Amino acid sequence: MNNKIIKIKDEIKTSEEIIHIKNLILKTKLGYYPKEKKFSQKLIFNLKIYIIKNIYKDSKLKDVVDYDQIVIIIKKILIENINFLETLAEKIINKIFKDKRIIKINIKIEKPDVISECDSVGYEITKERM
Repeated sequence: MNNKIIKIKDEIKTSEEIIHIKNLILKTKLGYYPKEKKFSQKLIFNLKIYIIKNIYKDSKLKDVVDYDQIVIIIKKILIENINFLETLAEKIINKIFKDKRIIKINIKIEKPDVISECDSVGYEITKERM
């Protein structure tokens, strides 16, 4: 008999890494209509931020994409005078993409208090670095 030993290599690969920011609720004055700009309104942010695979050393914050910094970016942009969710999403994405480790972003922004007949209205977009 010819018994061969077959070795199976157990290789684990990272297919994607995603940072989630789920249901971030911030208040701002945003909208096209004057009634929307009179009072602050709630916006709900959901983001998926895809990053290049990384080898973490678990010692320095700069080794990872810091979700606190992403929230700070959003808060700073909300200070600007913006009419549309589409514009807001573009500004946020462009600023987040300054970190070259980020390869794809999905952002969904909802306005829950604008139309009483529905839970929310909103805008969602996904952009990928080419």
